[in-house]
Amino acid sequence: MIQLLFKYKKKAYLLFWYAFLILIHFIIKDRFQPIVFIFNATPLLFIIAYGIFLSFIVRKHKIVLFTIIFINCLLGLFWYNNYVFKTEDVKEDIAKTRSILFWNISRPKHLPIDKIFEKAKTYNPEILVFVEAKKIPQEDLIAFKNKYPLYDIQQLQSEMLIAVKGKINETAYKRISTGSNCNLVTATIRGEQVKILINDLFANPALSKKADFETIQSIIQTEQVNFIVGDFNTPYESAFFELFKSNFESFHAYNNGVSATWPSRLPILEIDHIWISKAWKPLILHKEFNEYSDHGLLIGTYRLRR
Repeated sequence: MIQLLFKYKKKAYLLFWYAFLILIHFIIKDRFQPIVFIFNATPLLFIIAYGIFLSFIVRKHKIVLFTIIFINCLLGLFWYNNYVFKTEDVKEDIAKTRSILFWNISRPKHLPIDKIFEKAKTYNPEILVFVEAKKIPQEDLIAFKNKYPLYDIQQLQSEMLIAVKGKINETAYKRISTGSNCNLVTATIRGEQVKILINDLFANPALSKKADFETIQSIIQTEQVNFIVGDFNTPYESAFFELFKSNFESFHAYNNGVSATWPSRLPILEIDHIWISKAWKPLILHKEFNEYSDHGLLIGTYRLRR
């Protein structure tokens, strides 16, 4: 094997790159600035595709070929088991379940009212959150309020919008870093006070978001947040989401279908996230891709833990 690598140096470089990508994805992740872009730019499906390409390149070397095919089969099985889910729809008492809707609506000229009304009718979410909701016309907000008078709806700083089935008590905006912002919303729903942290982080895939996540974590710890939602422009595999896991649970494993949320035509990255306090139990995450945005529309259903 060693002699083979020295004899075919170009192919050896390709093999080392394959191993390096696997190491980054599963072990190193985005912990270090120099490899952040590689981590963000090579989701597992890309690594599997690269493995298929590599198999063709080394097809004459049977031992190497079968080794790569075996590794690629393991990667494919891992991807299917961890990124494709068949969560059954909720069968519990509707009165005991609740829903939250999150959607990056990609700066439309108008709020996609018809689609939002459709989802509100189907899932009756208590919380609706939108990012990249740039300068939504007042007539759209009035139309929503007229259709659903029980909701309190408010445009927030940094192109964010929230509606809650109850009352919005207080909002607090924070600039996390250049291109990264959040709003902390305190609301009363069903007579209970909840805090929702809405995030929209910068999209540059070459820069580390370590400092951004640390800022978010400090807000969570200080404010006793119940919901963390947003477009993090960071894949679920990121090492930084480990900060959330002690007190929150993601809807990742409760998907009904592929977990990726972007881009809509060929979703490969799970960059839009809903995390809820462990006082709540996620039940299912419905996702829809449509012509209004390049991000998936997410509706998470949950209940109190017994």
